[in-house]
Amino acid sequence: MLADILLISDQRELCQQVTDILSEYDVDCCMSYEASRVCVHQPVRVILVAENLKGTSGIELFDNLRNTRPGVVGFLIVDKGDTATLCPAAMESGFSGLLACPLDPEQVREKVGRAMEAAALREENSRLRALLPLYGLGENFLSSTSQPDVLESLLDVIADQTAADSLSVMLYDEEEGFLRIAASRGIPEDMIAKIKIRPGDKIAGRVFEEKKPVILNQETQNDSRFADLLKRPEIVSAVSFPMIVRDRILGVLNVSYTDGDIRFADSDIEILGILSTQAALALENIRTRESMAQEARLQALLEQYVAPEVAKVLLASDANLIRGLGAVKVATVLFADIRNFTGMVQHLPLPVLRDFLNEFFQVFTETIFEYRGTVDKFMGDAVLAVFGALIELDNASWTAVETALAIRDRFAVLKTEWEKRDAFFSSIDLGFAVTRGEMFMGNVGSARRLDYTVIGTEVNIAQRLASVATSSRIYITEEVRDDLAGQPKNDWKVLLEDVGEMTLKGVHYTVPTFSVLGIEKSGTVETVESGIEPRQIN
Repeated sequence: MLADILLISDQRELCQQVTDILSEYDVDCCMSYEASRVCVHQPVRVILVAENLKGTSGIELFDNLRNTRPGVVGFLIVDKGDTATLCPAAMESGFSGLLACPLDPEQVREKVGRAMEAAALREENSRLRALLPLYGLGENFLSSTSQPDVLESLLDVIADQTAADSLSVMLYDEEEGFLRIAASRGIPEDMIAKIKIRPGDKIAGRVFEEKKPVILNQETQNDSRFADLLKRPEIVSAVSFPMIVRDRILGVLNVSYTDGDIRFADSDIEILGILSTQAALALENIRTRESMAQEARLQALLEQYVAPEVAKVLLASDANLIRGLGAVKVATVLFADIRNFTGMVQHLPLPVLRDFLNEFFQVFTETIFEYRGTVDKFMGDAVLAVFGALIELDNASWTAVETALAIRDRFAVLKTEWEKRDAFFSSIDLGFAVTRGEMFMGNVGSARRLDYTVIGTEVNIAQRLASVATSSRIYITEEVRDDLAGQPKNDWKVLLEDVGEMTLKGVHYTVPTFSVLGIEKSGTVETVESGIEPRQIN
């Protein structure tokens, strides 16, 4: 565990006194000659420096430390009589204040406490800023049409975040059996084609084989298990990160500095891990689509993205599918998104948010596939599914409503499980909408690359309705209600509540809306929303 506070002093008595005063924090003490090494490896929040040190002054030492840690908060510990004399020099060196000996415990706790709160706030702001390019990158991935597009988006974001001297993505070529550079920054062009690494060879090959990231900082790299593989002494810090999706490794992301005093820490691994996972998912998407024409592999690959029945239709349709999808067609869409997602981003640590979203999308995908629908796209905290488009359904609206009810029930179970980990999850909810009508269903590409999507007013209405649905309500339009009249089972009935006509943003007319209460099956009612009072939303 990393310390909150680092005290640099050659006096054991002072170390014990400060540790006792700041007992609520994790305080680490070191001698003056150890300070530079400790600061490189330990990204503490606050540094306390005694002025009287062996062979140097606290001000001079802190000046040197700030070359390694430019933004660190520091307090200079001085004798009370030296306060006025040393204060100007301390402020010029970047100290946030002085602590006078004999130490006043209340004053020390107050000053350090404020500094710790400010440092924590800066860290949280940095964490949130790191999320923004992550979701922007996800949007870019959705619109990317090729592997180079995905990789360039990845390098753009990492370059903005790190300002690294050298970046590269090495992807594994299964036929050749080597890792090769697929995209890079700061690497001479004549070197790129020459570089090829077998799994297990060199640092990138070892990371690929072990599927574990590695940090190499100049001061500690000789102690690394990779020490025998280091060939470039000019590198001052580097990270190699495996790009993994669904337990399958696609390649290795390499980030390095050849100049300056920047060092990598575990927090960098966390951010790079999320970005690499997003990129790996996008690359896998593209590779799957590009291999659709290879019938021997197509069905296994397609079933990762669509229901098995849909995959069979795609296989049987072959080239005619391309012409058939570019048309206006009547279909049903289901839109669902998370309520209070902004709160989730602000409240939850990145790993927790990532794990929850992965489980959330897994529930959606599996349920939609189970009911023979198609996942059109993920949009941050929302999912759009289409029914009755790629394959015929007896009643696409009925199937979409059943799917929404099933998702709602399964989400409730998922929510309960996550509430045990963090009470914040009790504040999240879902909004659903099901609409039906004419919409354009088209694709971009060829038989080897198919990008299928839906566009139309009904899609927009579904998104708007879902955005105002609360308490896991399922809103449907008048067209869906009419379509439910032809229900596939005579003894089953969808129970509805008229919530009136809604005025939706971006829609120039009011939309008659109904809320699904449940399904009545042979005299029994299942999945009725309990405690929901009829109401009208304008």
